[in-house]
Amino acid sequence: MKVLYRIGADTIFLLHLILVVLVVFGWMVSSLWWTYMGALVATLMSDVIFGYCILSKWEFDLRKRLNPETNYDYAWATFYTYKITNKRISDRFYKRTAIVALLLCIAINLYFKFLY
Repeated sequence: MKVLYRIGADTIFLLHLILVVLVVFGWMVSSLWWTYMGALVATLMSDVIFGYCILSKWEFDLRKRLNPETNYDYAWATFYTYKITNKRISDRFYKRTAIVALLLCIAINLYFKFLY
């Protein structure tokens, strides 16, 4: 069963990584505009409604089943930033920055798509 949890958690991690790349660089590919905007809105809604990304919750739930002693109570970006750099980003800072950045990206893209 642990193998299935590991495969599931790693698969969700890869999907999450693809979503992050889409949110950060999706504006560069005009043919992906609707997908990009959908990803921005879905990410914003998840952050505002739940306070976290749903993919983070699923991944960390599976990882906790693998190792219940490990603390996965952080946002995806703050958790993996710590794993890579050994430095913590404040969850409060990350959440505020993410919401502001998502709102700005949505507003800028809508402006240039429909008003410019």
